[in-house]
Amino acid sequence: MKSYRTLSSIVIACFICLSFTFNSYAKLGSCNDPILLGTTISETGPFSTLADKWRNMTEVFAEEMNKTGGVFVKNCNKKIPIKFVIYDDQSVPATAVSLYEKMATVDNVDFFVGPDWSSMGGPVPPLADKHQIPMVMANVASPSVYDRGLKYIWGTPYPVVPRWSERYFDMLATVDPKPKTIYFITHDNPVTKGITGYWSKKAEAQGIKVIGEDLFAQDTKDFTALLAKVRAAKPDIIYISSFDGPSVSLVQQIRKMKIKVMDVHHSFLSGALYKQIGDDIQGMTGELPWYPGVKGDYSEFVEAVLKKSNVSMFDYPFSLGRIGAYLTMTQAIERAGAVDRELVKNALFKGTFKSPAGNIVFDERGFPNNGAFTVQMQKGGQVIVVWPKEAATGKLVWPSPSWQ
Repeated sequence: MKSYRTLSSIVIACFICLSFTFNSYAKLGSCNDPILLGTTISETGPFSTLADKWRNMTEVFAEEMNKTGGVFVKNCNKKIPIKFVIYDDQSVPATAVSLYEKMATVDNVDFFVGPDWSSMGGPVPPLADKHQIPMVMANVASPSVYDRGLKYIWGTPYPVVPRWSERYFDMLATVDPKPKTIYFITHDNPVTKGITGYWSKKAEAQGIKVIGEDLFAQDTKDFTALLAKVRAAKPDIIYISSFDGPSVSLVQQIRKMKIKVMDVHHSFLSGALYKQIGDDIQGMTGELPWYPGVKGDYSEFVEAVLKKSNVSMFDYPFSLGRIGAYLTMTQAIERAGAVDRELVKNALFKGTFKSPAGNIVFDERGFPNNGAFTVQMQKGGQVIVVWPKEAATGKLVWPSPSWQ
């Protein structure tokens, strides 16, 4: 009997030991193991065209960071390398939820970076609070995601709606001749409608009269009737608030109908649009989160990561949101001085972090203040940053000759 009890005690003790090993975060705070950053990327599914090169970009980011040793951790008195755990969320929110749960309970990652997209931003972030793992999301721009009182989430979307066209309208205040009227044409989508709702009010406040606002559906191909209204209104500026794909026919038909304006501005001006309509994009202005050649903190580092992973900011404009999440988390760990979730959480709260596009400043919800740069498509498919003036890589051509 004594032998049986002794054996039972040993078995129970071993079970407790194993349970502690598999269910605790024993490596958290280790000075010898890499810092594990867990993420999902939409490598397949509807969002894959925006993110299919990001696994390689993420691995290159780690390689570049680890070239100098990694992240300096004060309580270890040395730099510690970073390592990513990466899964494909297939652009499906439910899949992302299960993968972040796995990273928390099986992979035992130290911190979360990602996911992207507002559709993921609903169901995934509560897992960060559930497991008390700080999460710096990337391209999750919907403010409602941050309004739920969650304590372990932050985000680095570029740009946020209240700063989307800030620099564009700053630029309009300086041009000659000055535009007096503007016409908004908006893709029927919550994000693009939010952009129009905010910036149409800002235009009016700046003395630019809004003389038209029209919505169009995702599958619209014939814009003849809508553009007849635009032509009759004779605006100085046409502001297109739309994703790339839905506006292809719109831009082509503006060209075909030879509507004359000072500028056609597109809220999502990217390589995807250029590839579909070519020179019809010439002279248009738009927003980009950042572009190589604009100098700032980590600009050389980010340019190296993009170049080595063959990622173009023009073709993949959401890449800075991703890289911004990585830069923010690594800076937060260094600032915390330890691979410690609570200390990193405290470092992130209402923190200010460096990026090539300027400082990322979080409010108490974890929502950032990220803006964008105004660009103009010029001859030969050149992407020229034209505003703000101190960051410009070339001069604005105003009014655009291609729309005259």
